[in-house]
Amino acid sequence: MKKSFMFLVLVSLISLSVYAADTTRGPIGFEAYDTNKDGVIAQEEFNAVKTKRMSAKAESGMPMRNAANSPDFAYFDTNKDGKITKEEFQAGQLKHLQENRQNRGMN
Repeated sequence: MKKSFMFLVLVSLISLSVYAADTTRGPIGFEAYDTNKDGVIAQEEFNAVKTKRMSAKAESGMPMRNAANSPDFAYFDTNKDGKITKEEFQAGQLKHLQENRQNRGMN
């Protein structure tokens, strides 16, 4: 009995870590876009990560719903300086989430 319980705990932890590492699900964080780790997201980084993610989802048979409505670089670059700071990114993600909720009648 004890071995079975430990086995289930181990399987659960492995499943959780695999799910957590899956960047094809849900919003991805600032660090995933900041590929050169300079503390800001350039337009090239943003577009490359977005394209890679959309391709991975399509290849896995799970294309992004409403991909045409996903925010572009300009949506996040609110001060129009050609780069996205962590603060701009987080504010943009929150704004997009709120817009989606309003569009679905959740607010």
